[in-house]
Amino acid sequence: MSVNGVRALGSRYELIERIGSGAMGEVWRAWDQKEKTEVAAKLMHRHFARDVDVVGRFIRERSILVSLHHPNIVEIVDLVVEGDDLALVMEFVEGGNLGAYRRAVGTMSAQMAVSTVCGILAGLAFAHERGVLHRDIKPDNVLLAGYSMPGEGTVLLSDFGIARLSQETTVQATGLLGTPYYMPPELFESGIFSQLSDVYATGIVLYELLAGRTPFEGGLSPLAVGMRHVVSMPPRLPVNDRLWRIIEVMLSKDPKQRLTAAGTLRALRALPETILEAAPLPVQPPVQKWEDISSTKAVVGGVLHVSTMDGDVGQTFVPSVQSDSSPLAVAGSVKALIPGEGASLDGATMLGISAPSAADPALESQAPASPVKKRPKWWVFVLAGVAVVALIVTGILWATGVFTRGELGRPVVSYQPGHVIGTQLPSGLRIDYEAAPEQTANNMAVRLTVKFTAAKESGVAGDILVVFPQEESGQCPSVEAMAWSSTVSPVTPSNDGVNISCGYKVPLVLLASETQDLRLIVSGVQQEDLGAWLTALKGAGDEALRDITGSLFALQRISGIRVVPQGVSLGGGTPAVPYSVFPVWAGQTPDEQTSELFRYDTLDYQASDLLLQLTGNRGFAAVTVTSCSSAQVTGHRVIAEQPIMSCVLEIRVGSIAPAQSSFAIRLGPS
Repeated sequence: MSVNGVRALGSRYELIERIGSGAMGEVWRAWDQKEKTEVAAKLMHRHFARDVDVVGRFIRERSILVSLHHPNIVEIVDLVVEGDDLALVMEFVEGGNLGAYRRAVGTMSAQMAVSTVCGILAGLAFAHERGVLHRDIKPDNVLLAGYSMPGEGTVLLSDFGIARLSQETTVQATGLLGTPYYMPPELFESGIFSQLSDVYATGIVLYELLAGRTPFEGGLSPLAVGMRHVVSMPPRLPVNDRLWRIIEVMLSKDPKQRLTAAGTLRALRALPETILEAAPLPVQPPVQKWEDISSTKAVVGGVLHVSTMDGDVGQTFVPSVQSDSSPLAVAGSVKALIPGEGASLDGATMLGISAPSAADPALESQAPASPVKKRPKWWVFVLAGVAVVALIVTGILWATGVFTRGELGRPVVSYQPGHVIGTQLPSGLRIDYEAAPEQTANNMAVRLTVKFTAAKESGVAGDILVVFPQEESGQCPSVEAMAWSSTVSPVTPSNDGVNISCGYKVPLVLLASETQDLRLIVSGVQQEDLGAWLTALKGAGDEALRDITGSLFALQRISGIRVVPQGVSLGGGTPAVPYSVFPVWAGQTPDEQTSELFRYDTLDYQASDLLLQLTGNRGFAAVTVTSCSSAQVTGHRVIAEQPIMSCVLEIRVGSIAPAQSSFAIRLGPS
């Protein structure tokens, strides 16, 4: 109904101005007559409103969507179902979207791109904990609050849950849903979509913000794009190795190899500032040839059909079968936008690139060259005499001990380099140490390198303890970080609950097989043999760890896990096998009761902090459960199916050695 040119939406809202359109519907600026404020209304196309199943799903999930209150999610205010109108009413965000911003600037610095993606991941992690998927992560679905610069505190995810609401909520999709450039390989292969698929799409966004293009675009048809997601590796970007490693994990072909949204967020936040200081890359050139993971990879098991409705290049939803597989873009349709030249964004896809800066000219000196004069030969004899006097003075000073003692009478140590190779801990972490002399402005010091390496099976994440041996004077050495300066801090009773003299904690996030170096300058070390000093340093840490209880510094203290299952009875059904998994700490007997690591009924999003540490933030994705043929394993749940006297339950967590225990499946009432 229209009144004075303003169309009513339900009994509460008025549609004022259409501000966007897409394959699923139109976005309107609207007026909330009850709250007297502007809102945005996503008005779905009428064929959705006439679909009883779609309307039913919207109504059932309204309470979930309106409960997503998070700084990085556009809030859903209301759901309107009336006649042919089906609309989600959202808060009105006065700002553009990330896609338009990226197209205008071309590429972003690593710092801005990572900060922006952290905001996306924070919103995703919050929604995933509540069982809600996004299913269409792309820059155009990320809004910028108040026309602000992109960053963790200014980005808001929009269209949350809309793509999911348009079909069944099971993980098996009946059609391909999403935007081809950002869709995960598992969706093309088997129609499977999960929380880790949202992480993949976010990885594509991060790649695009850094490169100025997505990894698999370039005049390809939607089906060809899907094939690239399945069989091709994303071209390497010239960014820091640690940042690229995180991008690789986000874009893993196997969803199980990806971190969760929360885990990826922690990994990105742990990147040192020095890694993020690099200037923005130029827009990366189109890829001529991709590296395939296997020439025998299976062909995509479905056909991708793309709607071509005006206003939504992303093709959010694909409702019908089409035979046309024409490219999303053709040669010549992409124009370069150089900021400041007055180019318009309307009607074209534009990849902005920074204008190249001219190199400073290399100019020859205009000053006349000074004539070269030959020194008289008698200078040779004068210089030789000075050298002889210097040698005599040096000998006198050395004999009197002046050169072996500092200005204040402190001994000057002549350090001998050393190294200590560590063994792999049960958590999968290995710690190696190297020490060498380092000349500082005031004195000789020690350059200490602590090398952390994760096992190939799983990453780790958590605080690491480094303890320096006290000197004979009882003083602790002076420690100055060469890198990670913002993430190394002394251990204190007020912050950590323990008192460890000369102890420092290092927050660590390592992906599988990754190595990171901690570099420190240590002053005041009196021992000349740095190999022996490193042995004492490692020993001081081991001794301090023995006195710690609880889960503090778990990566260095855990020695294994213990599995405790319970027998079940088949009483006309197939019951879940109750079990608990406990951590076993070094110096503790396996039977000593500790807090549970997880239980059989722990939900994926309820993964404890300790489980996240031991799995490098992957949580249950890094937990492997196996059992006998009389039981069926689904995720980390075990379902009893047939009676057996003794069924073995084996569980592995990250890189920790698996633990086994047996239980019985009996006949009779439960």
